[in-house]
Amino acid sequence: MEQPLPIPPLSPTAPGDTTSPPGTGQDPSSAALAQGVMCGPWWLAFPFSWARSIVENVQLSEVPHAPAWLIGAANIEGKVVPVFDLAVYLDASLPPAGPGTLMLLGGEAEQAAAIAFHGLPAMARPQAGLAPPETPAALLEFVAGAACDDGGRAWALIDAASLMEALSAELALV
Repeated sequence: MEQPLPIPPLSPTAPGDTTSPPGTGQDPSSAALAQGVMCGPWWLAFPFSWARSIVENVQLSEVPHAPAWLIGAANIEGKVVPVFDLAVYLDASLPPAGPGTLMLLGGEAEQAAAIAFHGLPAMARPQAGLAPPETPAALLEFVAGAACDDGGRAWALIDAASLMEALSAELALV
């Protein structure tokens, strides 16, 4: 069973402020941050309120009769979670996830899921007034805004819970 890599700890919002929101054990600045990952050619950011960890070297179990964008199911921390390839979901002509693919694990309990991505993840901060980068039409209804990383790259900030709900509903029709 693969153990996830925790999302790196964040620096406090104010110098010397090391308090966490009551009962969360999280850095107080994490509520306004997102985990940026590259899905195909698209730069997508998932709020830390949804994103839990990054997992590598996961063994996937095939899901019979599943669409190509559901690349399998993974046993992560004793829970079986679906693994979605958003790049293939958004553009079926793109090659499927392959070697070196990482997974962004998010959600909780029955809503847990993983998103396949490649490259290095980045921490991004949501920015009011910033236009999100170009995204496919099928994803537009889930774009909640934009985020920017320390290098100035814009990321489409995704409403992950709504996207996962829509993917689950689409799977129910298969």
